[in-house]
Amino acid sequence: MEQIGINSNVFAGGKVFHIQTAGNPVGLSIQTEIFDAGRIVAVQRHKLDQGPGKVSHDRFKDILAEFHQEISWELELLFYMRDKIHNVKHPLSHYKLGALFLHKGLDEDAATEFRLAIEKNSQMAEAHNGLGLSFLKKGKYADAESSFRYALTIQPGYADMHHNLGLVLAKMGKFDESLKSFEAALQINPKYGAAQLGLSTTLLEHASVHRRNGGSEKSEKLEARALELIRLFVQESTDPADNRFFTYRRDKIVKHVQTGEMDLAVDVIKEIKEALQEPALDETVHGFYLKFLFGGAGKDEAVLNDYRHKLEKVASEKPEFADLRNSLGMVYLIQCRNLFIQAMNEFRKAYEINPNYKNAYKNFRLVQNDGREFLNLLRAILK
Repeated sequence: MEQIGINSNVFAGGKVFHIQTAGNPVGLSIQTEIFDAGRIVAVQRHKLDQGPGKVSHDRFKDILAEFHQEISWELELLFYMRDKIHNVKHPLSHYKLGALFLHKGLDEDAATEFRLAIEKNSQMAEAHNGLGLSFLKKGKYADAESSFRYALTIQPGYADMHHNLGLVLAKMGKFDESLKSFEAALQINPKYGAAQLGLSTTLLEHASVHRRNGGSEKSEKLEARALELIRLFVQESTDPADNRFFTYRRDKIVKHVQTGEMDLAVDVIKEIKEALQEPALDETVHGFYLKFLFGGAGKDEAVLNDYRHKLEKVASEKPEFADLRNSLGMVYLIQCRNLFIQAMNEFRKAYEINPNYKNAYKNFRLVQNDGREFLNLLRAILK
């Protein structure tokens, strides 16, 4: 059966984005590509949970159209929120918006938001880290290194920042420094899969240099360490359901290393990295925060419930992600506040129906006062 496709243009932020969505009704897979000035800036994939044959052809077409429209709407909303954020000049919001732009492949827009966040709060380590990632994606390695190192002076305990520094140092051929950065990330989080793979890649690249220069003893030590990391990664960081996929590639890496084919071994590690690419949590964590503050999401109970269920699902799958737990707490608080408002309105209606109902009026005033305190608490948390 042929693929189904949809094309459309989205006008947002003074730009014209072209969006192409294609789907396979048999495999129940959907992929959307976003183009900016003819360049692909983002690719989003979606796989339906239903088994083959459980979704009709017409229903699949509807789902594909909904997915396409949702991505178009998200892009428009992103730039709409940008304009509102620029009016309030809130550093945390600039950072979160930058993270979303970076996820969408809009590197220049992301860099602008990170710089605005830093301009308003020079000690925001996450913004320096985000700026470093935007430099890394553009191949500006020296600038990326500088940003990551500065971020680490502010927050030395972030495994992600050590990992990112390791990546850029490896790109610059600074293997010894790169190894130290990946090791630092793993000291903070020993089960950090991306750091295990990054360190393995750098070890093999470093080993290849030693092999070419006749340093076989040094090369063998580096190779042994890389293979041990790959073994640990497959054992600890992968889903048992995907065990065959990863063990097969682990064995390929071992064979390539044994025959001295380091480039091929590194290519297989890249295959593993690509297979591990999951939908970025930025859309869930940062997206909700901005939509609540600037997109009106906090007033729509259906939207809140949808975000809450997404966060609860991902938090159960990724219990070690602190950002998810923090965001889930905020959603619960927002829903509590909405229930406060609903309760206050019901007490008020009861008093309006019967002006002599003193207990209803007392309840209305008590909840009204506590509701103000609740709002102040929520504002303080969201700062």
